[in-house]
Amino acid sequence: MKNVLIVKPSALGDIVQATCVLPALKSAFPGIRITWLTFEHNAEIVRDHPLIDGVISIRRKGGLLRTLPGLVRSLRDPEFDTIIDLQCLLRSAILSRLTGCARRIGFADGREQATLFYTEKYDIPVHAMHAVDRYLTLCERLGAALSIETTFPVPVRDAHRARISALLADFARGELLVAMCPTAKWQSKQWPAASFAAVADILAHRCNAKVVLLGSPSETEIVADVAARMTHECLDLSGRVSLMELAALFERADLFVGNDSGLMHLASATRTPTAAIFGPTDPARTGPYNPHARAIKLHLECMPCFKRACESLRCMKELTVQTVAGACEDILSQAWKRRENGRDRASLPR
Repeated sequence: MKNVLIVKPSALGDIVQATCVLPALKSAFPGIRITWLTFEHNAEIVRDHPLIDGVISIRRKGGLLRTLPGLVRSLRDPEFDTIIDLQCLLRSAILSRLTGCARRIGFADGREQATLFYTEKYDIPVHAMHAVDRYLTLCERLGAALSIETTFPVPVRDAHRARISALLADFARGELLVAMCPTAKWQSKQWPAASFAAVADILAHRCNAKVVLLGSPSETEIVADVAARMTHECLDLSGRVSLMELAALFERADLFVGNDSGLMHLASATRTPTAAIFGPTDPARTGPYNPHARAIKLHLECMPCFKRACESLRCMKELTVQTVAGACEDILSQAWKRRENGRDRASLPR
């Protein structure tokens, strides 16, 4: 493998976790050139990446057919010798075939008849392991020797860190810093706004923590609802910062609190201590891949159901504020002990 295209257009959290293949492939195949195909709205996570040599971005809705001729040219011009489709859906498989590359790799359990377009299919069961381990097992099958430490390189630059420092300058002056994202793409993954507000107030009161609320530009109303319910001061940065600026914030945070979401995986990639709230999905398969993360969930007979919408939402409604706040307080107490001992986040064991 000399010139490889990785096809993984979505979703944000999946892309973050899939970046674990980059160190493995770069180490195994010296001089390898890696291009990543992604949707435009996710391109920031792979653009200017130190281990990625090129990015091909496509529009998810409305623009694919119109731009298809140009897209086909961009897929064929580099003359890839290997395509690795980590998405394994019909659309990604077709895009792999449009490259004209003779070697197209995917998982044997690809959905929507995607496997018809692969020349090599690897049987690595999705139910048997975490998604990250599945990606790494594929790399191993392709000849990569895996290292003991799994990393998720994130292209955070000094400009991103400077912006976050400026935003926090008048808000946090050395207190414990909590980054909280109360949103999720699935309705069934969202813990109630009132519950997030209650946890934020508890952490602000008991731990003297400063809470920063986060969300995408389309989620500002949900975040504003949480802020309005709080009795303590918070900083609402929803829709105001880029993905890499969020990663810079996570580098400074003592704790991330949130649902199963893309930002949860981004926080995990920066090794931020994390309290991740799970309901319909399975943390054993898609949870934060971070030794300093805790998946908080109930144990109901219907879990995990993997449903995007649910009428009862028992897994979310019955998860108490006290349970989540207790886990968060425990994590913050450890962060405060590190400060008292003159250590910082870098001292956390990998």
